[in-house]
Amino acid sequence: MDPLRLDLMKLTALPTAGGVSLPSSERVPGTGLTFEELLKNSMKQVNSLQVESDDLVNKLATGDVDDISRVVLASQRAEFALRMITEVRNKLLDAYQQLGRMPV
Repeated sequence: MDPLRLDLMKLTALPTAGGVSLPSSERVPGTGLTFEELLKNSMKQVNSLQVESDDLVNKLATGDVDDISRVVLASQRAEFALRMITEVRNKLLDAYQQLGRMPV
């Protein structure tokens, strides 16, 4: 499985947090996960891509990697995933701020 693909449908196989079953209205449609679980899983994937990239860069520095394209590709994947999760965070913060500005 390509770690770059953050396919939401594949996340349905992951267990729910704490074994708590939530009503279907609180789950993200098509995934079987709550938004919180989906966000946590995505952040964990981004973190694992960053760790993999750092590991390959360290191996490259010590001369343990023969193919530099593998290191470059891992670095690009990690950078792209970080940019995407940062944009999701920015959109969430923007939505939260808009809700705070709404008159009651």
